[in-house]
Amino acid sequence: MLPIDPERETGPWQGRVRFGPGGTFAYRPGEILIRDEVADFAEERLHLWIEERQADSDEGVDLVRDEESVAAAFTRLRGSFEVWEAVDHLRDQGVAAQVNHVLFATPCCPPHPSDPEAESFYANPFYANPFYANPFYANPFYANAGCTCVPRCGCGYGADASANPFYANPFYANPFYANADRSPFANAACQHSGSRESSARPAAPPLGLQAQAVAGVRIAILDTGWAERNPPTGLANVAITARGGDQPDEDGDGFLDPAAGHGTFIAGVIEQVAPGCQLEVIEVLSTFGEGDEAEISQVLSRLARRPDDQRPHLVNLSFGGYSPTGMGALSKAISDLHDAGTVVVASAGNDATCMPLLPAALPNVIAVGAIDDEGKPAKFTNYGPWVEACAPGVDVVSLFFEGFDGAGPAVENYDSDRFEGWARWSGTSFAAPRVVAELAREIAAGASPAEAVVRLIRDKDLPGRPMLGTIVGWEEPAGPQA
Repeated sequence: MLPIDPERETGPWQGRVRFGPGGTFAYRPGEILIRDEVADFAEERLHLWIEERQADSDEGVDLVRDEESVAAAFTRLRGSFEVWEAVDHLRDQGVAAQVNHVLFATPCCPPHPSDPEAESFYANPFYANPFYANPFYANPFYANAGCTCVPRCGCGYGADASANPFYANPFYANPFYANADRSPFANAACQHSGSRESSARPAAPPLGLQAQAVAGVRIAILDTGWAERNPPTGLANVAITARGGDQPDEDGDGFLDPAAGHGTFIAGVIEQVAPGCQLEVIEVLSTFGEGDEAEISQVLSRLARRPDDQRPHLVNLSFGGYSPTGMGALSKAISDLHDAGTVVVASAGNDATCMPLLPAALPNVIAVGAIDDEGKPAKFTNYGPWVEACAPGVDVVSLFFEGFDGAGPAVENYDSDRFEGWARWSGTSFAAPRVVAELAREIAAGASPAEAVVRLIRDKDLPGRPMLGTIVGWEEPAGPQA
C-alpha cells in the first residue's frame, strides 16, 4: 500500500492550502467531499451551477469526480470553483457537502523566550516580521488567564498555559492557524507557504536504552514517512516498512524543512520503549507538515480492510486540525478501523487551548496531551475532557536524519541544524507515540488492543492530571531514602 497520490505536490504549500474565515481551519482549494449516495445529484447540481456562473464565458466546466470512494462513504469533486460558494450552494440543495480539510503535523512551536536557545532562534529574520509588533496582540483577549476556547468551555484549567502570550489562542498564535483575514501575518511567508524554521534541535544519543524487546505487535505511523535520505543508524534492527519517504530539505533551500524527520522521530520514540515492533511508516504529510482529510482517510480505510493478521494493532496520528463542521470522512475511516479492532492514538495539539483538535477529539480515538519531565502539564499542550492520556512531550530525544547539515550558521560553536542521527524535539506529536509504545508492551504481554487501553489508560485507579487524563510513561521520582 502506497500513499494515495505519490505525484502530489510537495514543498511549500502556497498553491494547495487555504484558510477558512478567521483563519481557524484549513482546506484544499477546489475540492469538496460529499456522501456517495448523493454524489450523482450533487455533481449534476454543481455542474449546472458552474455553467450558469460561466454563461458569458467560453470556458468549459472544469469538474472532476474521483473514481475511488473516500473511506467507502465519500466522493471527492474537484474543479475550478470557489469552495465555500460551492459548499453553500450544495447545502441549499439539501446536500451536506464539506471542505477537504487540511491537517498539520503537531511538533511544538519555537522555544519559549526563557529557553537558553531562544536568543539565537529568534535572531532569525522571520521573527522581525511586523506581525509580532502588531498592537492587535495588546488586546486583553491574549492575556486571558482562563480557558482560551471560543466559545469558552468553562473547564477552569490552570492559568499557566493559557496566560502565556506565546501560547495564545490557536486562531492567532500558531502559524498554521494564523488569522488569514485580519492579521498582517497573512502576508508573511509562513502563512502562505508554511515556510518556518524547524524546532527540532541536534541531540546526543540517549543513555541506557535497555528496554525489553517485544514481538508480534503491528503499528502503523501515518506521518511524513521514514527518512529515505540521511536515514538514522542509531538503533539496530529497527523493523521498518516504509511507504513513501521523508527528506530533510524537500524544497532545496539549504534549510531543514519544518516537519522533516517528524515520522522518523516518532518511529524512534516507539522503538526506544518497545523495540521489536513491526513499524509501518506511511507518508501522508509533506515535509512542510500538511496533509488532507481525503488522503488520510483513504489510507486509514485501506488499513481497516486488511486481513486480521496484517491489520495494525495500533495506529499513531501525530497531526490535527480544527473544524467548525466536523470531518465526516476522517471520522468514518477511524470508526471502521476501530470496529476492526485497531486502537487509534492521536496528539492533542500544541495551542494551549481546550478547543477540540481532530482527529484526537473524535470518538474512538485516544487523545494524548504532553507533560514535562517533572510530570507537569507542558505549557503548549491542548487540554480538556476529551484528552484521555498524557505522556512526556518536552525535550524528547529520538532518531533523526544522519549527517544532515543545514545552511544555518553555527553560533559560538553550536550548530542548531547539524544532525548526526538524533534530535531533541517537543510537542504532543511525541507524547502520542510514547502512549502507543506502552500499549504495544501490554499487547505483547497478551492483552488485546482494547484490553491494553483499559489497563493502561481507562482504569479509574490510575494516576492522572486534570483535563489531561491518565499519566503514561512517567512516574513520580522516588523520595529520599530514610
